[in-house]
Amino acid sequence: MIEHRSYIVAEIPEPVRSQVQALRDSLNTLTAKLPVEITLAGSSGVGPIPAGTDLSLVKRHLDRTLSGISPFCARFSAIRAFPNTSIFFLEPFDRSLFDHLHQELRISGIPFSEIQWPYTPHCTLRGGKPLSAGAASELAARSFPQEEFRINTVSVYQLDSTSLDYKLLYQRMLGA
Repeated sequence: MIEHRSYIVAEIPEPVRSQVQALRDSLNTLTAKLPVEITLAGSSGVGPIPAGTDLSLVKRHLDRTLSGISPFCARFSAIRAFPNTSIFFLEPFDRSLFDHLHQELRISGIPFSEIQWPYTPHCTLRGGKPLSAGAASELAARSFPQEEFRINTVSVYQLDSTSLDYKLLYQRMLGA
């Protein structure tokens, strides 16, 4: 059984992973300790997989869903902020393949909680205390990794939302 609510993500590979992590570390917020990934399900579009869900059910649906999806290339286009929040993220240049993956997960049979926000593929850079307008503008103008990377691994992480401690529950290669 899954102990905490859980999220499905696309892993960002090296060397981009380390570059994003360095940017996060420079921002000095708790979110810097989270995995470097692009969220596919759990924080927007559909809510997290509820605590108490049978992990074998999630694995079975995920395996079936991902077996027909090939690895693909992506890159980041900008630093954005979710409206009326202090959450800044890297936005993919072309979101269409992430949207497709999200939709496939949505109809996969994996149980998800309800959530109020539409799906937005993103790699979180920072959350936490609000920034001044000047600091927010400065962050949005910072340099970020722009080289292409290959998405070939999808993971399920459970997250203790109080401590932000996470645990990898399952990992699957696309198309395998």
